[in-house]
Amino acid sequence: MEQGGQDSLANKHGVRTPLHAKALIEELDHKQLVMLRDGRKIVGLFRSCDQFANLVFQNPYERIIVANQYCDIPLGSIYLVRGENVVLMGRVDEAKEIPTTLQLVSPEEIRKAQQAEKDEMLVRGTMLQRFDFLELE
Repeated sequence: MEQGGQDSLANKHGVRTPLHAKALIEELDHKQLVMLRDGRKIVGLFRSCDQFANLVFQNPYERIIVANQYCDIPLGSIYLVRGENVVLMGRVDEAKEIPTTLQLVSPEEIRKAQQAEKDEMLVRGTMLQRFDFLELE
């Protein structure tokens, strides 16, 4: 058995743990930020995981950032994230968690800003399509 804390939790039960699982086990009971494939950012207390890297969070919220505004929308008391949707996961530094350069707004305001941002991107896309005949590459 390995000395130290890395394998102590798994070896307590006589289980051999793969390296990727050891990294996840070390992060248990810490606040984590997870970026998903669809671009959402979930923050919560990391409570559990399985062999497929499915993650369970306690008291999670979705952090939405648009321009210089942000909003934290609660997602309930327990939240399951399928491992295949995880792009990035990292521990949140509690001292730096609140963005100092961003303004906290209500969920309604952030949704309006999010929709305006999507509309702007759509307009940009249609403008570029109009110039396809030029072959600007």
